[in-house]
Amino acid sequence: MNRQALGWILAGGLLVAAQLPAQPINDLLTRVASMKNDQSTRMEVEIELRHRGTAPLHLNKTKRRGVSVIESGPDGVKKITSRDLSSSSRFSFWSKAAAEDEAPLMNDVDAEELVNPAGMMEVFLSEATLLSDENVTWRGRPARLLVVRPALFERSPKEGKAPAGDEPTPLAAEARIWLDENGVPLAMERGFDFRLGPALSVTERQELIFQQVDGRLFVAEAQETYSGTGLAVLRSRDDRKVKVTSVR
Repeated sequence: MNRQALGWILAGGLLVAAQLPAQPINDLLTRVASMKNDQSTRMEVEIELRHRGTAPLHLNKTKRRGVSVIESGPDGVKKITSRDLSSSSRFSFWSKAAAEDEAPLMNDVDAEELVNPAGMMEVFLSEATLLSDENVTWRGRPARLLVVRPALFERSPKEGKAPAGDEPTPLAAEARIWLDENGVPLAMERGFDFRLGPALSVTERQELIFQQVDGRLFVAEAQETYSGTGLAVLRSRDDRKVKVTSVR
Protein backbone atom coordinates (compact mmCIF):
# COMPACT_ATOMS: atom_id res chain seq x y z
CA MET A 1 0.00 0.00 0.00
CA ASN A 2 1.41 3.43 -0.94
CA ARG A 3 0.85 6.86 0.56
CA GLN A 4 -1.91 7.79 -1.87
CA ALA A 5 -3.80 4.59 -1.12
CA LEU A 6 -3.66 5.37 2.60
CA GLY A 7 -5.18 8.76 1.86
CA TRP A 8 -8.09 7.07 0.11
CA ILE A 9 -8.65 4.85 3.16
CA LEU A 10 -8.65 7.81 5.54
CA ALA A 11 -10.99 9.77 3.30
CA GLY A 12 -13.30 6.79 3.05
CA GLY A 13 -14.81 7.36 6.45
CA LEU A 14 -12.85 5.00 8.68
CA LEU A 15 -12.04 7.93 10.96
CA VAL A 16 -14.43 10.26 12.74
CA ALA A 17 -14.32 13.85 13.94
CA ALA A 18 -12.95 14.99 17.29
CA GLN A 19 -14.00 17.85 19.52
CA LEU A 20 -14.12 21.50 18.52
CA PRO A 21 -10.73 23.24 18.57
CA ALA A 22 -9.45 25.20 21.57
CA GLN A 23 -8.77 28.93 21.27
CA PRO A 24 -5.04 28.61 20.45
CA ILE A 25 -5.97 26.51 17.41
CA ASN A 26 -8.49 29.13 16.31
CA ASP A 27 -5.76 31.77 16.61
CA LEU A 28 -3.40 29.63 14.53
CA LEU A 29 -6.07 29.07 11.88
CA THR A 30 -6.58 32.83 11.64
CA ARG A 31 -2.83 33.34 11.25
CA VAL A 32 -2.31 30.73 8.53
CA ALA A 33 -5.38 31.95 6.64
CA SER A 34 -3.62 35.29 6.25
CA MET A 35 -0.49 33.54 4.88
CA LYS A 36 -2.08 31.39 2.19
CA ASN A 37 -0.37 31.49 -1.18
CA ASP A 38 -2.80 32.47 -3.93
CA GLN A 39 -0.22 34.09 -6.22
CA SER A 40 1.73 32.81 -9.21
CA THR A 41 4.76 30.99 -7.81
CA ARG A 42 7.78 29.18 -9.20
CA MET A 43 9.55 26.91 -6.74
CA GLU A 44 12.69 24.82 -7.29
CA VAL A 45 13.40 21.85 -5.04
CA GLU A 46 16.02 19.15 -4.57
CA ILE A 47 14.70 15.67 -3.83
CA GLU A 48 16.21 12.44 -2.52
CA LEU A 49 14.18 9.22 -2.50
CA ARG A 50 15.03 5.85 -0.97
CA HIS A 51 12.96 2.68 -1.15
CA ARG A 52 13.42 -0.76 0.36
CA GLY A 53 10.94 -3.60 -0.09
CA THR A 54 11.16 -7.20 1.07
CA ALA A 55 9.09 -10.30 0.50
CA PRO A 56 9.83 -14.04 0.51
CA LEU A 57 12.81 -14.58 -1.84
CA HIS A 58 12.69 -10.93 -2.82
CA LEU A 59 14.66 -7.80 -1.98
CA ASN A 60 14.20 -4.51 -3.80
CA LYS A 61 16.30 -1.40 -3.04
CA THR A 62 16.31 1.87 -4.96
CA LYS A 63 17.84 5.31 -4.47
CA ARG A 64 17.12 8.39 -6.58
CA ARG A 65 18.14 12.02 -6.51
CA GLY A 66 16.75 14.81 -8.66
CA VAL A 67 15.26 18.29 -8.95
CA SER A 68 11.75 19.53 -9.63
CA VAL A 69 10.37 22.91 -10.68
CA ILE A 70 6.82 23.61 -9.47
CA GLU A 71 4.69 26.28 -11.07
CA SER A 72 1.47 27.23 -9.30
CA GLY A 73 -1.21 29.91 -9.38
CA PRO A 74 -4.43 30.93 -7.59
CA ASP A 75 -6.05 27.62 -8.60
CA GLY A 76 -3.20 25.44 -7.38
CA VAL A 77 -0.34 23.59 -9.05
CA LYS A 78 -0.26 24.07 -12.82
CA LYS A 79 2.94 22.32 -13.91
CA ILE A 80 5.72 20.16 -12.46
CA THR A 81 8.97 19.57 -14.35
CA SER A 82 11.32 16.98 -12.87
CA ARG A 83 14.79 15.77 -13.78
CA ASP A 84 16.86 12.95 -12.29
CA LEU A 85 20.37 14.03 -11.34
CA SER A 86 21.60 10.46 -10.92
CA SER A 87 20.45 7.17 -12.31
CA SER A 88 18.30 5.24 -9.87
CA SER A 89 20.14 2.27 -8.44
CA ARG A 90 18.07 -0.88 -8.17
CA PHE A 91 18.70 -4.36 -6.80
CA SER A 92 16.19 -7.19 -6.84
CA PHE A 93 16.22 -10.97 -6.74
CA TRP A 94 13.31 -10.81 -9.16
CA SER A 95 14.17 -9.68 -12.66
CA LYS A 96 12.43 -6.40 -13.39
CA ALA A 97 13.07 -3.35 -15.53
CA ALA A 98 14.55 -0.48 -13.54
CA ALA A 99 11.95 2.02 -14.70
CA GLU A 100 8.95 -0.23 -14.11
CA ASP A 101 6.49 1.13 -11.55
CA GLU A 102 8.90 3.98 -10.74
CA ALA A 103 7.06 6.79 -8.97
CA PRO A 104 7.52 10.41 -10.09
CA LEU A 105 9.94 12.55 -8.14
CA MET A 106 7.12 14.97 -7.29
CA ASN A 107 3.33 14.64 -7.56
CA ASP A 108 0.59 17.28 -7.46
CA VAL A 109 -0.44 16.60 -3.84
CA ASP A 110 3.08 16.92 -2.44
CA ALA A 111 3.81 19.95 -4.62
CA GLU A 112 0.69 21.77 -3.39
CA GLU A 113 1.79 21.17 0.19
CA LEU A 114 5.16 22.77 -0.53
CA VAL A 115 3.82 25.91 -2.25
CA ASN A 116 0.78 26.40 0.00
CA PRO A 117 1.25 24.73 3.40
CA ALA A 118 -1.18 27.20 4.98
CA GLY A 119 -3.99 25.63 2.97
CA MET A 120 -2.96 22.17 4.17
CA MET A 121 -2.85 23.36 7.78
CA GLU A 122 -6.35 24.83 7.55
CA VAL A 123 -7.73 21.42 6.61
CA PHE A 124 -5.53 19.50 9.03
CA LEU A 125 -6.38 21.68 12.05
CA SER A 126 -10.09 21.99 11.38
CA GLU A 127 -11.92 20.67 14.47
CA ALA A 128 -8.64 19.51 16.02
CA THR A 129 -8.24 19.01 19.77
CA LEU A 130 -5.56 20.91 21.69
CA LEU A 131 -3.54 18.58 23.94
CA SER A 132 -0.92 21.01 25.27
CA ASP A 133 0.39 24.55 24.85
CA GLU A 134 3.79 25.49 26.25
CA ASN A 135 6.76 27.80 25.83
CA VAL A 136 9.86 26.03 24.52
CA THR A 137 12.90 26.66 22.33
CA TRP A 138 13.18 25.59 18.70
CA ARG A 139 16.65 25.48 17.16
CA GLY A 140 17.90 27.82 19.87
CA ARG A 141 15.15 30.44 19.59
CA PRO A 142 12.10 31.02 21.83
CA ALA A 143 9.01 29.31 20.51
CA ARG A 144 5.55 28.17 21.45
CA LEU A 145 4.69 24.49 21.01
CA LEU A 146 1.14 23.32 20.35
CA VAL A 147 0.44 19.60 20.51
CA VAL A 148 -2.83 18.72 18.84
CA ARG A 149 -4.87 15.70 17.88
CA PRO A 150 -6.48 16.22 14.46
CA ALA A 151 -10.10 15.32 13.86
CA LEU A 152 -8.99 11.92 12.62
CA PHE A 153 -8.52 9.47 15.44
CA GLU A 154 -9.26 5.93 16.51
CA ARG A 155 -13.00 5.43 16.41
CA SER A 156 -14.71 4.42 19.61
CA PRO A 157 -15.73 0.75 20.00
CA LYS A 158 -19.41 0.23 19.34
CA GLU A 159 -21.54 -0.08 22.44
CA GLY A 160 -18.47 -0.05 24.67
CA LYS A 161 -17.08 -3.25 23.19
CA ALA A 162 -13.44 -3.68 22.24
CA PRO A 163 -12.84 -3.93 18.48
CA ALA A 164 -12.44 -7.39 17.04
CA GLY A 165 -8.98 -8.55 16.03
CA ASP A 166 -9.70 -8.06 12.34
CA GLU A 167 -11.51 -4.70 12.73
CA PRO A 168 -9.69 -1.65 11.31
CA THR A 169 -8.09 0.50 14.03
CA PRO A 170 -6.96 3.67 12.22
CA LEU A 171 -5.17 6.26 14.30
CA ALA A 172 -4.09 9.84 13.73
CA ALA A 173 -1.07 10.46 15.90
CA GLU A 174 -0.41 13.69 17.73
CA ALA A 175 0.85 16.63 15.70
CA ARG A 176 3.42 19.09 17.05
CA ILE A 177 3.51 22.67 15.75
CA TRP A 178 6.16 25.23 16.72
CA LEU A 179 5.26 28.95 16.48
CA ASP A 180 7.38 32.09 16.70
CA GLU A 181 6.61 35.06 18.94
CA ASN A 182 4.09 36.35 16.38
CA GLY A 183 2.24 33.05 16.08
CA VAL A 184 3.75 32.19 12.70
CA PRO A 185 4.44 28.45 12.16
CA LEU A 186 8.12 27.52 12.29
CA ALA A 187 7.84 23.76 11.94
CA MET A 188 5.37 20.90 12.11
CA GLU A 189 5.67 17.18 12.83
CA ARG A 190 2.81 14.77 12.25
CA GLY A 191 2.19 11.10 11.70
CA PHE A 192 -0.45 8.55 10.85
CA ASP A 193 -0.82 4.90 11.83
CA PHE A 194 -3.25 2.43 10.34
CA ARG A 195 -3.73 -1.19 11.37
CA LEU A 196 -6.03 -3.85 10.00
CA GLY A 197 -5.50 -6.65 12.50
CA PRO A 198 -2.41 -8.74 11.70
CA ALA A 199 -2.93 -8.36 7.95
CA LEU A 200 -1.86 -4.78 7.41
CA SER A 201 0.11 -2.07 9.21
CA VAL A 202 0.99 1.33 7.74
CA THR A 203 2.94 4.16 9.37
CA GLU A 204 3.80 7.61 8.05
CA ARG A 205 5.92 10.29 9.71
CA GLN A 206 6.51 13.79 8.33
CA GLU A 207 8.50 16.84 9.39
CA LEU A 208 8.07 20.24 7.72
CA ILE A 209 10.25 23.32 8.24
CA PHE A 210 8.53 26.54 7.13
CA GLN A 211 9.73 29.83 5.67
CA GLN A 212 8.10 33.18 4.87
CA VAL A 213 8.38 34.97 1.52
CA ASP A 214 6.57 38.28 1.15
CA GLY A 215 4.16 37.40 3.95
CA ARG A 216 3.26 34.02 2.47
CA LEU A 217 4.03 30.67 4.10
CA PHE A 218 6.12 28.09 2.22
CA VAL A 219 7.92 24.88 3.11
CA ALA A 220 11.71 25.20 3.29
CA GLU A 221 12.55 21.57 4.05
CA ALA A 222 10.55 18.36 4.34
CA GLN A 223 11.38 14.85 5.51
CA GLU A 224 9.03 11.92 5.33
CA THR A 225 9.14 8.22 6.17
CA TYR A 226 6.48 5.77 5.04
CA SER A 227 6.56 2.11 6.05
CA GLY A 228 4.15 -0.77 5.73
CA THR A 229 3.80 -4.45 6.57
CA GLY A 230 1.40 -6.90 4.96
CA LEU A 231 0.65 -10.44 6.12
CA ALA A 232 3.72 -10.25 8.38
CA VAL A 233 6.06 -11.09 5.48
CA LEU A 234 5.71 -8.18 3.05
CA ARG A 235 7.57 -5.08 4.16
CA SER A 236 8.39 -1.76 2.54
CA ARG A 237 9.90 1.56 3.55
CA ASP A 238 10.15 4.83 1.66
CA ASP A 239 12.17 7.84 2.77
CA ARG A 240 11.99 11.23 1.10
CA LYS A 241 13.95 14.43 1.70
CA VAL A 242 13.03 17.71 0.01
CA LYS A 243 14.96 20.97 0.16
CA VAL A 244 13.55 24.13 -1.40
CA THR A 245 16.32 26.06 -3.16
CA SER A 246 14.33 28.89 -4.74
CA VAL A 247 10.92 30.59 -4.42
CA ARG A 248 9.76 33.43 -6.62
